[in-house]
Amino acid sequence: MSTVLVGRLYRFNAGHRLFHPERDDAWNFDVFGKCSFAGGHGHNYELEIVVRGTPDRLTGRVLPLAALDAIVDEHVIEPLDHRNLNDVLALVDGPAPTTEVLMLEIWRRLVGRIPPPVSLHRVAVSETDKNLFELEARASTALNPRG
Repeated sequence: MSTVLVGRLYRFNAGHRLFHPERDDAWNFDVFGKCSFAGGHGHNYELEIVVRGTPDRLTGRVLPLAALDAIVDEHVIEPLDHRNLNDVLALVDGPAPTTEVLMLEIWRRLVGRIPPPVSLHRVAVSETDKNLFELEARASTALNPRG
């Protein structure tokens, strides 16, 4: 049987402030624009999770969607929804919690939790109507979101 991609769309809300604490306000504004303003700002994120696998011969499903929902809810939605990403991503010595960093963290939280033989294939995060970030399995093997 052929490999099939299965995707689910999730939504969550979170805030962040993009800045580097060791740099002055002018540097932060030059790099991050108004996203560096004190107090931060928020987004209504859309998260797409795509897994890959072979449909089960009995059920015809790659995996039960309720199982995927439970994994995403426990490891992504519950810890991040309505939170300040500067706090929950614990990036004390790392980069600002950009959406690129958020996406890498979501990948890290999910990659080992999808039950084999199904695997995580793609994570996509939409931050605004214009900003979309994606990471696919083949590109992620060399990436480490923590450094």
